[in-house]
Amino acid sequence: MRIAAKCTFLFVLLVAFVCLIPSLSTAQDLDNVTISGSVTDQNRALIPGAIVTATLTATRAERTVIADANGQYRLIQLPPGVYRVTATFTNFAAEEKGDLNTLAGQNVTLDFVLKPGAITATAAVVSVAEAPQVDTTRTIVGGTVTTREVESLPVNNRSPLDLIFTLGGVAEESLSTRDLAEDRTSSRSTPEEAGNFSLAGGAAYSNNITIDGLDNNDDRGARERFTPSIEAVAEVQVIRNQFAAEYGRASGGRVNLLTRSGANKYQGRAFYFFRDESLNANTWKNNSLGLSRLPLQEHDPGFTFSGPLVIPKLYNGRNRTFFFSAYEYDEVLDSTLIDTLVPVQQNPLFPLPLPTDLSARRTESASAPALNAVVAPFITSVNTPGRNQVLTTRIDHKFTELHNGQLLYQLGRSRNLRQFGGGDRLAQALEGKIRNTDAIAWLDNFVFSAKAVAQTRFQYSRLTPAILAIGGTRAPVVLIGINDPLKLASGTLVAGTSTSGSTDRRETRFQLQEVFAWLNGNHSVKFGGDVQRIKSTFIDLSDATGTWDFESAGDFLANLPSRFRQNFLTTSTQHNTYTGLFAQDEWRLKPNLVLSYGVRYENETIVRDLNNFAPRVAFSYDPFRTWKTVVRGGAEIFYNRALLRTIDDFTLGAQKLFFDTDTLVD
Repeated sequence: MRIAAKCTFLFVLLVAFVCLIPSLSTAQDLDNVTISGSVTDQNRALIPGAIVTATLTATRAERTVIADANGQYRLIQLPPGVYRVTATFTNFAAEEKGDLNTLAGQNVTLDFVLKPGAITATAAVVSVAEAPQVDTTRTIVGGTVTTREVESLPVNNRSPLDLIFTLGGVAEESLSTRDLAEDRTSSRSTPEEAGNFSLAGGAAYSNNITIDGLDNNDDRGARERFTPSIEAVAEVQVIRNQFAAEYGRASGGRVNLLTRSGANKYQGRAFYFFRDESLNANTWKNNSLGLSRLPLQEHDPGFTFSGPLVIPKLYNGRNRTFFFSAYEYDEVLDSTLIDTLVPVQQNPLFPLPLPTDLSARRTESASAPALNAVVAPFITSVNTPGRNQVLTTRIDHKFTELHNGQLLYQLGRSRNLRQFGGGDRLAQALEGKIRNTDAIAWLDNFVFSAKAVAQTRFQYSRLTPAILAIGGTRAPVVLIGINDPLKLASGTLVAGTSTSGSTDRRETRFQLQEVFAWLNGNHSVKFGGDVQRIKSTFIDLSDATGTWDFESAGDFLANLPSRFRQNFLTTSTQHNTYTGLFAQDEWRLKPNLVLSYGVRYENETIVRDLNNFAPRVAFSYDPFRTWKTVVRGGAEIFYNRALLRTIDDFTLGAQKLFFDTDTLVD
């Protein structure tokens, strides 16, 4: 009954919000573009009924609107890109403004001055080139890495998310290890729940990462689910604060990656990046120890291809259907050295590799009551490459001039064995990180009229990250104490497999978004919702296959373990349904003053709480009316999404059973 009452109250609140607004239209939009302005004659007289048409240069998609009684027009929910905007009216010559480069989230003002047709026989063409640098009608605070910057800026690791560090207000997470030198003296890495970057001083684990407006988060950790090739990204948009009620699941900021689309011309590029240790400087640590540079070689080929979708004799998609594909394969060639001692004799129950140098064999010096055995060096090199491949394919289709859709497919495959050095670990005990993901999404845009646009988005994604040893998840772990009489080798020999920090996980997500934008007069309104269904299964593999401890190689050969331990009930499965509903209005009180206000309702079934409503209000003010200065302010309430790692830890802590012979009582 409590849930029903809450839902009823929310519905009444949203209806009241909409009905109380005398004139409605589109609110602050972070993913699309709004072009507005006035149409007048040479005497500054308004021209009601003038026809304004915006044409996306790449695909020739058009959107048309008619100026109102005040000579004002507004084109809403336009995809970002390069536009050609034309204004026409009876007995007047048309005026065209071309080469208008727009970015996601921009409100562009374009005013037209039409001349009588008798004076000007041909259309006046003006090159706009760039939209105004200061958007004085935008109440949010953030920045955008443009297409030109994405193509021009060097990125060492080829990740588009690294481009956000070129913008103000972005900082690395305090526990980040991303820029540490590769001395390979430890296996340190950033904790998965810590996040990768902080926006405007917020917590690094509280950001929302999206691709084309759809969720791209790893709900157990605080990082992205999928990283596309930088060649597939058109823009990187960062919102630091004061974002609209349409967006939630983050108490920090929002990062949105806009993917590239095809055009009417076939275009493509092929690339190959190469790295080698001979091209790098040595690290300070290696220099201090008198060591040379570690071997390193990286190969990174890839390609992009785009254009109209044409199937000879079957389908001609020019001006209608377009595709864009980007593929990248990154391989880092690396190796590690295994340098340890192994028994000369074999244990038939658990064979080990034979020594590589019998001439250096010696009898170990284990302390009683441990038994001694003859051991000899085992030295070998093992390839530990890191391989990562990503594929992004996007298909855009125009059903009619008022209806278009976009199909997006993402594939990511990663296996990185460069996590641990060799040392006393045998090859089967070397651990690596696996991260595989797939997603398919459909985005649909329908224009009911010049003042009403609906957007529908659907996505299915899956993520399967793991930390696994080469030996797999069935073989037991065997730990053998190394007792070298020459003191040249020490520590513990890890054989069989390794479960230190090993995990396995499966995460699936269904997401549905619906946003309706409505425009009228000085008001803009948006309302809609976002529903996500997440299922996450986490398996803690630490000691899950059993771990045998031997004090010496002699004890190992005699099958005399000193300890055995094993974990049971190490699987945690979580189901979470996220629901977000919102309504917001943007009210242009004066030409130089914009007020944005709204409310958002968020609920996650995996946690129980009553703090679900998030009111938001913001303003932007141009004090000098010069379109060069803007003062922004606002107050909002935000809720971060539930991080499943916290819930998994609680679940496993309550159910896990741990058997350890060291705790047995006679």
